[in-house]
Amino acid sequence: LESATKSRIMEIISDLRQHGHNVFCALEEEEFGKKVADSIECTHRDYSLIKQSNLYITFPNNSFGCAVELGWASAHSIPIVLGINKRIGSKTPLYEGLQSTGTQVHIVYYDSENEFPDRSEWKKILKYMEEYVIIK
Repeated sequence: LESATKSRIMEIISDLRQHGHNVFCALEEEEFGKKVADSIECTHRDYSLIKQSNLYITFPNNSFGCAVELGWASAHSIPIVLGINKRIGSKTPLYEGLQSTGTQVHIVYYDSENEFPDRSEWKKILKYMEEYVIIK
């Protein structure tokens, strides 16, 4: 990952932790590519952690893994915050269609040159989550 992308991800994780949340990020766990888990290990780990979660926040961009995890979260009725970068767009109409599954899905659009929201866009998303996302 580019250093700007890694920095953005770490800022988002840090903000969530400062707000008292437990956060799991596979990229962080795998040291941003330095310690990649094998397919069985990462699938089992990620699926188990999603089932234990009370909220799934994702910025799927071009990630196939996020698409799989969105399906798991939706199937287990775990509330979802789905960030879509206007410059990248949604890679499938299924993302926006998740709202029709009965799972609580909050789609937030942001505009950033980076894959992930810049600081000001992230602050807007965080404020939105504080006001509107009901966590079970």
